[in-house]
Amino acid sequence: MSENTLNSFLSFKLHNEFFAVSINKVLEVLLEYKLVELPEAPRYIEGMLSFRGDIIPVINFKEKFNFPKSEDSENVIIVMEIILDNNNIKFGAVVDRVKDVFPVSKTELKPIPEFGSKYNPEYLSGVVHKDNNFYMLLDIEKVFSDKEIDMISEL
Repeated sequence: MSENTLNSFLSFKLHNEFFAVSINKVLEVLLEYKLVELPEAPRYIEGMLSFRGDIIPVINFKEKFNFPKSEDSENVIIVMEIILDNNNIKFGAVVDRVKDVFPVSKTELKPIPEFGSKYNPEYLSGVVHKDNNFYMLLDIEKVFSDKEIDMISEL
C-alpha cells in the first residue's frame, strides 16, 4: 500500500446500501454456517456459532441498523475481531452479501454529511465514492455500546 492509502476495506451490502469495514478487523467470510439460537437475546443477536474452536455471537446488522427485511439476501457472515479495553472480542455479522475488497486513499475519504443521515454518524469513519456507489466506512469498534459489548463478550 502507498503512504496515501489508509487501508483496504471489505465492502458489503445491507438492504440497498453499501458499507465497508477495515480488512484488518475481518477474520473470515462464511457462506455456510449453522447457528444456535439464544433464547431471550436482543432481536439483533441472531445466535451463536462455532468458529475455530470458539463460540461467538452472531449479530444481524440489518436488525442492528434498523433496515427492513428483504428477499434479496444471501445472508453471509463476516467474522470480525475488535479489541476494546485490551479484550479481543470476536463476533459474526450477518450481511446481505459481500461485494469486494478495495483500497481507500486519504484523498478518497470524505466526511459524513451532517444532515439527512439515517445512520448514527458515530458508527462511521467516512464515506467513499467508488464504481458509482457510495460506501459508508464503519468504525466497527463504535457500532456497539459498552452495555452491548459487555453482553456480547459474556456470551
